[in-house]
Amino acid sequence: MSTWYKLALGNDQDAFEPARQIQQIFMAKFLMTPPGSGRALFSSYDLASDNLWLYFSPAARDIATRVAAQPCDKPAPDAPLGLLAGEGDALAQPSALEAAAA
Repeated sequence: MSTWYKLALGNDQDAFEPARQIQQIFMAKFLMTPPGSGRALFSSYDLASDNLWLYFSPAARDIATRVAAQPCDKPAPDAPLGLLAGEGDALAQPSALEAAAA
């Protein structure tokens, strides 16, 4: 359970409503989850491609697959991400690959 997921939503105008809906779906599940679950939803805007990306932590796999997000590598710790919902420290939690290398 260490796979991250990402979803491209398009430019700001096209992305606003889908991002809001996904955030609402996420929060409905998040509020029923015990603290420390690692469930998080991040966003990042790529200016070069005019695209908003959503990143789902491994604990948010159920939501990621529901919205057809694709598996991806864990974002770098210095990646320009903003927390949309959930636990911000999810990005700091080591993935299974990082834990095995330690």
